[in-house]
Amino acid sequence: MTRARPTREERKARTRGLLLDAGAKVFARRGFHAASVEEIAEEAGFSTGALYSNFSGKEDLFLALLEEEIADDVRKYGEIFERARDLDEQARGGADEWMRELQRDPEHFALFIEFWAYAARDPDLRRKFAARFGAFREAFGRMVEKAAAEMGVELAPGVAEQLGTVVNALGNGMALEKVSDPDAVPDELLGFVLSFLFQALLEAVRAGQFPEDAQATRARARTR
Repeated sequence: MTRARPTREERKARTRGLLLDAGAKVFARRGFHAASVEEIAEEAGFSTGALYSNFSGKEDLFLALLEEEIADDVRKYGEIFERARDLDEQARGGADEWMRELQRDPEHFALFIEFWAYAARDPDLRRKFAARFGAFREAFGRMVEKAAAEMGVELAPGVAEQLGTVVNALGNGMALEKVSDPDAVPDELLGFVLSFLFQALLEAVRAGQFPEDAQATRARARTR
C-alpha cells in the first residue's frame, strides 16, 4: 500500500519539532546567551530560514520550549497532588520531586534563571514569560484550594493563587540555594517548610486569625 505523502501542515509540524529538539540541546550545551540561531538550525539540519519561518527568533523558540516544559511539569505535579492523601503529602511530595529534578540536572535550572534575568529586562518579553510562568502559580493554587476545602476552610477569591505564588517563590528560592551550595540545603527542608507553612496558614484562617485588613489574602472559615 502506498503511503500518503505528508501534508504541508504535517511537514511544518515535523520541522518545528526538530527545531525545538535542536534548541533544547543547544541551549543545554551553550546556555541561552551563547546559543545562536545558526547553531540551532544546523543542529536540526535546516537553514536559518526554516527556523525563522517557525519562530520569530531565539527568544520565541526558548519560550515555546518553556511552555512545553511547564505544561509537562504542571501535569506531573498535578498527579503528585492527586495521589496525596492530605496537605502534608502534597507539600512534601511536590517538594521532594523538585529536589530530585535539581539533583538530576542542576544546569537546567541555571539555564532557566539565565533566561528569567534576561526577560526581566525586556518589558515585552517579560510579559510573555510571565504568561507562561503563571501556570505554576495556578497549579499550586489548586493544590492549596483542594487542601483548604478538605480542612473545611473556604478561601476568598484569588487567595489560593496568591498562596500558590508563595509555594512557587519558595521552591525557586530554595533551588537557588541548593544549586549554589548543595550541602547546605537538606533535600527534605523545602517539603517540611511548605507543609508547616500551609498547615499554619489554613489553621489561622479557620480560627479567624487571618488579618482582615489584608484584602488580597482575606479568607473565612466555613462551618462544617
